[in-house]
Amino acid sequence: MEKFSYADGALVYEGDFSKRTYYDISNNLLTAQFDGMGGISKYAVVNKWDFIDCYYNQMSVNGEPMDMYAPKKVTMCGRTQTVETAFNGAKIKITQFADPGTNAVFTEFEVKAEECDVVFSDTVNFGLNITSWMKNFFAVRFSAGTLARLLFGTLASEIAGHRKNEETKGRLVIRNTVIERFYFDFAVSVPAVALETNHLYTNQFNSSLSVKRGETGRIRMVLSAGTRGDFSATDVARAFDDFDIHYKAACDYCDAIPVPDACKSEFEKSYFKSLYNCAVSMYKEVGRFKGFIAGIVYQSPARTYYRDGYWTAISILKYRPDMVRNQILTLAAGINKDGKCPSAVKSNFKNWWGNHYDSPSFFAILLYDYVRLTGDLGILTEKWRGMTILAAAMKVVNKLSEYEDETGLLFKGGPYNRRDWCDNVFREGYCTYDEALYARALYAVAWLLKKSNDSRCEEYFKKSEAVKKAINDILWDPELGYYVNYKNKDYTEKNLSIDTVTTVLFDIADPEKARSVLEKMEKLLESKNNPLQKAGDFGTLAVFPFYKPDSSVVLKSSLPYYYHNGGDWPYLSAAYAYAKLKYGMDHVYPLTRWFEYNVEKYNFTPVEFFSPTHPQGSLLQGWSALGQLAYAYPAGDFFDR
Repeated sequence: MEKFSYADGALVYEGDFSKRTYYDISNNLLTAQFDGMGGISKYAVVNKWDFIDCYYNQMSVNGEPMDMYAPKKVTMCGRTQTVETAFNGAKIKITQFADPGTNAVFTEFEVKAEECDVVFSDTVNFGLNITSWMKNFFAVRFSAGTLARLLFGTLASEIAGHRKNEETKGRLVIRNTVIERFYFDFAVSVPAVALETNHLYTNQFNSSLSVKRGETGRIRMVLSAGTRGDFSATDVARAFDDFDIHYKAACDYCDAIPVPDACKSEFEKSYFKSLYNCAVSMYKEVGRFKGFIAGIVYQSPARTYYRDGYWTAISILKYRPDMVRNQILTLAAGINKDGKCPSAVKSNFKNWWGNHYDSPSFFAILLYDYVRLTGDLGILTEKWRGMTILAAAMKVVNKLSEYEDETGLLFKGGPYNRRDWCDNVFREGYCTYDEALYARALYAVAWLLKKSNDSRCEEYFKKSEAVKKAINDILWDPELGYYVNYKNKDYTEKNLSIDTVTTVLFDIADPEKARSVLEKMEKLLESKNNPLQKAGDFGTLAVFPFYKPDSSVVLKSSLPYYYHNGGDWPYLSAAYAYAKLKYGMDHVYPLTRWFEYNVEKYNFTPVEFFSPTHPQGSLLQGWSALGQLAYAYPAGDFFDR
């Protein structure tokens, strides 16, 4: 019988040992995934490749292979997963973790002989994802230099690889240089033996221990993968010797996660800790690049998005303003000299999908939120292209204003324009989401200028009010009781889009309109309240009704309930929940339903997007941590402070 629960800030699963309970973790350098059976199902390093294709962990007690149907308890918090089970007279506890900053994952098998003497054995075998290396090599790292190495054969000699196994100080160290300078190394407790090898590396090894009845024994294991000689390089032997230090760091990290007083129940404490860990885990420092990557599938090349980064940053602003400050400076480095902003900034500060309509606004708004909540005016005078960060905010908003037409609103030109967060939907013309961000960005620049005693502030205040009025004049539909999604001279998309909640958060809607919007969202977007949608009670839809013109949607959003076309995006669900909190409405369902639903689907870290009908997005997704806001600022006043 399966059971999901919450205790001491952790997520707890109880069921059969055979049920893989995948848990994604990440620190400053790596992302990995534990499988709830002692295995490591994923391992990648920022700006590098996905190392693992498959990984099998085989345990036996007194010669008998592990009972796949033995009951187990899996506890997950921060960067640690613990599995507890019992088999053939032995009580077994498997602890896997990463610390905050080391490129290594750690595993400990603790075996207590309860009923008799025990011989415990563990064998690991794995396959490497060379296809991922090839993709990374040609798509990200290929250059004139690597071409020369290919032509003159030096790369071929590196690809030949080598392995080196040595046993010292009570540990077997397996050093595999698999391809180029990429390595895949282990250190494991002795007695241990390297087993199967191929011409490149050792891909199977065994470790065992004998435990007298009533006593406890341990096997420890450290894995590190990366590139020898660069920032990722880690000596597994040294990490093994310092195992207890690394474990303490992992425990201290989880224990130190702040739990606001507003978190009352065990569920709320676990919910908050999970979201906090998600946001912090997506923060990476690679040279001068310091910022939040979007999620675990957005790290090669490492890049930070203006929009994803905004929602992630404000979720953690109260607790880690240092990270948010670095995020702003990294985003600034990605602004084009003409003021255009891409979708994201790569770790080499090159653009990722240039010239987006929401990115400039998010840059200005994040700078505003950071300054007003920290009081750090010093960031405004940090340098940007010979000017200042404040000048950068003005420049991006001024550049964006070039898309205004006679109405004062931004006009997204072209029938196939999808350059904002909703990048699978062609929203030509006036898009409420983009307009609301623009109005807020103008206000943000005005406020920052006023703080700097710059008289130009009045110009931006006046313009912000004009855009706000135009939004209400042109995009508000009194019959529907909410703002339309988008409109142009040929078509108006009248479905209710959750991203229009920005009109409520940023006070573009007056209180009467705001309540109308939220009531309509409660009726149409909260799946439990909408009898017209047939996917059941799963969370909050991104839009309803679904997009009608086939030509307006593309790729994943082509299908109802999928992606932008009705899937649940937890960050937008949280933004909507916060708007309800702001107006004293019951906000719990959109805030937490997505989390409960996904835990029951074995998604133990915040998911990017999902629906009951289609494949989900990635896990440990940064902006899905936004639900923290409701507990960090429980008065509903974050956007008004």
